[in-house]
Amino acid sequence: MQVRAETVNVSIAANSVTVKLNLSLQENITNLTDFSASIGPQNSSAILRPIAQPFNTTIQNEVPGASLSSLDLRLESSNNTGMWDLLENYTITVIGANTNSGSNVKSNLGFILMNLTEPLQFAGMELDGVGPAIILPALENKVAEYSNLVYYIDGSNPSTALIPETTTRGFKLLDFTWLPQVSTWTENQNLLGQSTSWTYDPTGPRYNLTIGIPSPEGILIKSFIAVYNPSFSVTVPANAWISGNIVSFDVPTPAESLMPVISGIALAAAIVAVIVDWRLTRFQRFKKKR
Repeated sequence: MQVRAETVNVSIAANSVTVKLNLSLQENITNLTDFSASIGPQNSSAILRPIAQPFNTTIQNEVPGASLSSLDLRLESSNNTGMWDLLENYTITVIGANTNSGSNVKSNLGFILMNLTEPLQFAGMELDGVGPAIILPALENKVAEYSNLVYYIDGSNPSTALIPETTTRGFKLLDFTWLPQVSTWTENQNLLGQSTSWTYDPTGPRYNLTIGIPSPEGILIKSFIAVYNPSFSVTVPANAWISGNIVSFDVPTPAESLMPVISGIALAAAIVAVIVDWRLTRFQRFKKKR
């Protein structure tokens, strides 16, 4: 089963970086409940701080001088097809990661290879370490309930629950330390559109667990699944280049910004001059004929 989360998109502007994390975990191992919540500037600092602080800490650890400027979060859990869909949609804005010289911007994206070291909790629910907090207890219950389970975890087929339990114990939604440097991602230069993007699609899910009850023939007559499969992109509204995790791009100087206006005015003046000259020439010819 391949479940692809929406792209984790990083957008770079001259003085800030916006990261949209649309994370989706699909599973039928647990017994979650339907819920929906939104968290952002409209909430009190007491509600927002326990979520914002872990992000701010990891950002500052990865890129000294950078910090979290704003955070919005939407949480949702639903079950419409027999599978629970746990959605965590974050929009964070980071300042201090860019060095703007006026004509050139260098953006240090090292912070997107984040790994939150503090718990991330809302209303008693762990949002980051969903492996140990949510999936592992349900997995252990299934192991205790069924004596003949078979296991598949990240492409392997271990004979016991040891590897699935160990892997699940270390599974976190917001651990992106496994990502390679952005410079190794697939690059797309849109010269006409003046934009650059890099994308990274892992060859398989980051976390892929299946446990099942086999028939005497070995076919699974009942299975429990958990899959997490994110993809990533970085976009810059300019022709950009990259070294490691440092994205660089030029920004127009005030004089360069005025050049299209000046060129437009000059072109308009030239057109007016041609029209006036044409009319004067025509008028003079008309007078001579009379």
